[in-house]
Amino acid sequence: MEKHSHLKRGLVLLLLLVLVAGGLVFANRIMAGDAFTKEEAQHGLYGLWVYRDVQGLDWPAFWHDTQRQMIWPFLHSWILAVFFFIFGVGYVTARSLSLVIFFASLYLVYLISLKTSFKNGPRIGMIAVILGLTSPLMLRFASENMIEGFGALLFLAAAYTYTLCEEKKITLEYFILAFLISLSIFTNYIYAYIMIVAFLIVTLAKLGPILMEAMQLSRKGEKSAVRFVWWAYRKMIVLGFLLVLLGSWFSFSFSRKVLLLVQTVFKYSGGEQVVGLGQNLLYYPQAVIEYLSFSPWVGALLLVSLVVPFVTVRYHGTNRLYIYVWTALVLATVTLQAKLPQMIYIIIPFVFIIFAAVFSCLFENLLQKNKRALSFVLIIIIVPIFYSLPSAYAMFFPNIPAENMVQVLNYFEKTVPAGASMVIPFNMQRLNQEVAQFHFRERKGSLLTEPGILQSGLSTGGDYYLTVALDDGSYYQKDVSDDSLSRWNEWLLSRLMEGQVRLFSNRRFASAGLTAKIYQKTSL
Repeated sequence: MEKHSHLKRGLVLLLLLVLVAGGLVFANRIMAGDAFTKEEAQHGLYGLWVYRDVQGLDWPAFWHDTQRQMIWPFLHSWILAVFFFIFGVGYVTARSLSLVIFFASLYLVYLISLKTSFKNGPRIGMIAVILGLTSPLMLRFASENMIEGFGALLFLAAAYTYTLCEEKKITLEYFILAFLISLSIFTNYIYAYIMIVAFLIVTLAKLGPILMEAMQLSRKGEKSAVRFVWWAYRKMIVLGFLLVLLGSWFSFSFSRKVLLLVQTVFKYSGGEQVVGLGQNLLYYPQAVIEYLSFSPWVGALLLVSLVVPFVTVRYHGTNRLYIYVWTALVLATVTLQAKLPQMIYIIIPFVFIIFAAVFSCLFENLLQKNKRALSFVLIIIIVPIFYSLPSAYAMFFPNIPAENMVQVLNYFEKTVPAGASMVIPFNMQRLNQEVAQFHFRERKGSLLTEPGILQSGLSTGGDYYLTVALDDGSYYQKDVSDDSLSRWNEWLLSRLMEGQVRLFSNRRFASAGLTAKIYQKTSL
């Protein structure tokens, strides 16, 4: 009874910790967040298109907007559109979906941890959830309108379902498993590639022991085919259902979709391009240390836990987790040309569970055999973490500028006369074509964002020309993607000197280190 009461108190404290951490993320990173980044805005526009199509009952447009999402397929945009219907269209709604996905992922982390050990599963789950709550990478994608969190949620759901499949001799779970795996192809090609290969390896790893058992039984003269046939039957269910769902996606625009899949997975398509065998091999181990935890020391321990699979002897449920993690690491290192920490985001929860299992196993052994050594190990683990506590604090209480790009965009929207056309042809991380289209979604009047204005002069029909002038130390200097902003400002200055445009309005955003300017065509 005492043990159960301790467990209940621990779960209550864990739930409170999750709620407090989630509340801080919502208040300080979502509600107080800046404008979308370019990629966030692209996902936001996809959801906005679907939302408007369904709102207007325009099913041909809905089908068109679904099918044209090929680099990032449509599933996230469908779910985002549902959120827009419930909570309204906006930055906060879109990013709140990621926070909900984050909460669901932590819940599955806890459930999978329970399956690793009947006795110590709750302890493993608590440690893994706390690691997730203090992971800079996980908190980032819990507060941004991105698809990484959804990819991780699908992998976790499929892994948990696979665990249920191995425990029960019924087929319904296998249909669910195939469905969850296939959903990855409608989310992100790279994640689908990793998931499908990982589950294929897990399945083949299960085949080895079955064949060995069959051989031993055959030597004794006993029938051995039943278990193998049952294993093959259930796997064929998964394979067949998976092929049907994948075929439904690739049945339209087959050539283009296959080409995009190959290019996304096997060719360089953004991110860091790492040169050299040594740098390739070290990239993701270094990413584990630097990005998975607020403390590099904890990150190093996470990496060490991935190369000590002795824990699988104590906690048999962890063997599949090692396969998931190492499959992703090997594929990301050897076959993916682009290198980014988020390429392995979908396995981060599994890394936390593995570390928690290793720690729990070590804790239990030392508690029984050498309590003095246990105290020494805990000191070694915990003391260095204190040096990184400011980093943990900054994750939940970030330094928020008093002014940001949302206020700049609001200034543009309120100052330019209603119905007038606006021109924004430059490319910054938080002020570009996609961000402008999402922010000005309800505004009447055309929005011209193509860079051709620099060549075509004033013949595009634009009435007002929007720009920003950045200070040398501006917070937004890091958002400058190319030279389009400087070329645009030079073009406007030359037209100002020629009398073709005049300065209509300007406003200083001192804390952001920029001045927003609105030029008007003089013929107006």
